[in-house]
Amino acid sequence: MNKFKTYIRIIDREAVLWLAALFYLLFVNPYETQQFTLCPFHNIGIDFCPGCGMGRSISFFYHADFTSSIKTHPLGIAAFILISYRIFTLTSKSIIKIKQTKRGTTWQLFTN
Repeated sequence: MNKFKTYIRIIDREAVLWLAALFYLLFVNPYETQQFTLCPFHNIGIDFCPGCGMGRSISFFYHADFTSSIKTHPLGIAAFILISYRIFTLTSKSIIKIKQTKRGTTWQLFTN
């Protein structure tokens, strides 16, 4: 149980957040017209937002509808690639920290 708590401390919360967001977009139906949004511009009634459509674009990309993905937001596929790369780098850093704790160098956990 103590090792589990150590691993939970080591795992990067940002990576978990991005992974959960991408996992959520995997199951969203991008063809629905009314969807839940966190966009403050959309919620107060402003129609233009530079980030609006990014989630739908990534969801279209998941469903292999590349033309709709680009039409919804031209940077959606690039955002997916960048977020995936960010998850990979954060996870690889966490794996390195876990390997260091297995060797007994737990003091390095608190240096970053």
